[in-house]
Amino acid sequence: MTNDAISLTALTELKAMRMNACDELQRRSRQPFVYARDTALELLGIEKPRSYARSKHRGCIQVVVPSLAKRSHVSNVQYLAWTGPIETIIVGRKFECLTPVCAWAHYASVLTLDELIILAESMMRRDRRLKKAEISDFTRFINQAKRFEGIRKCRRALRVIREHTDSSMETRTRLALMRYGLPSPVVNYELQVPNTSRTLFLDMAYPALHIAVEYDGNHHRFSSAQVLADDKRREMIEAAGWAYIKVTFVDLRNELAEEELAQRVATSIERVLHVPIPLEPRLSIEQVSDGHRLQRKPLWDLSLN
Repeated sequence: MTNDAISLTALTELKAMRMNACDELQRRSRQPFVYARDTALELLGIEKPRSYARSKHRGCIQVVVPSLAKRSHVSNVQYLAWTGPIETIIVGRKFECLTPVCAWAHYASVLTLDELIILAESMMRRDRRLKKAEISDFTRFINQAKRFEGIRKCRRALRVIREHTDSSMETRTRLALMRYGLPSPVVNYELQVPNTSRTLFLDMAYPALHIAVEYDGNHHRFSSAQVLADDKRREMIEAAGWAYIKVTFVDLRNELAEEELAQRVATSIERVLHVPIPLEPRLSIEQVSDGHRLQRKPLWDLSLN
């Protein structure tokens, strides 16, 4: 996986390759398959999570069964037992796989909490071509499920996930800020450019403070036209009276870099509020998703009133 989110074109190409592989599998085996995890995401055109341990099964076609007693000996197929509710969808009129939300829940036993949050948001993109689910779908599935391995992790993730993000790196940026005690910024905030009819969607924003946090992906730096467009976009944001904070993958490469990014944002907040905004020691993602912490009001709710 690259440092930036995988593109729609790459997802489409990967989907076609996976459909060919599944087609070949179904031709040589009469057994019905329900595709799961990585295979399901590839068929659905959803960005996969960062690697997790898959040992000798790495690269296999993954299918789900209610118990391992139901598995067969088919080469290049990994059978995964799942005790939770199985919801499926047909892709390409012939490939049955888990629905996006069911696939997400099935990952809960093998993904860390932050990767589970990122995966959920990758299913709810602002781009309609990439949007595969809504937050209500996640809530419905978890509320109806009685129990399965990882359900508590799913419930914690639901407190943090947001709809309409544009990339996994934006999600990683937001979580990095929250790990140091900063409130979660609003995602894809609509900014009306003054004296124009134009609306900009800010990656992340603290609207009350007029602070924009924008993730700049690798693809932006390889196109002179894109660089010019980004420069113009920044000019419009700053002309509207907003502070602009640019984030790249370098700011997310390790914990020290994430802390330095959080400090940049905290310093920008201090300039608005004229009070110190100390960072907290790095929090675990479990602490970030704590219900009581998430209910706290930002400092500026008091300072600006």
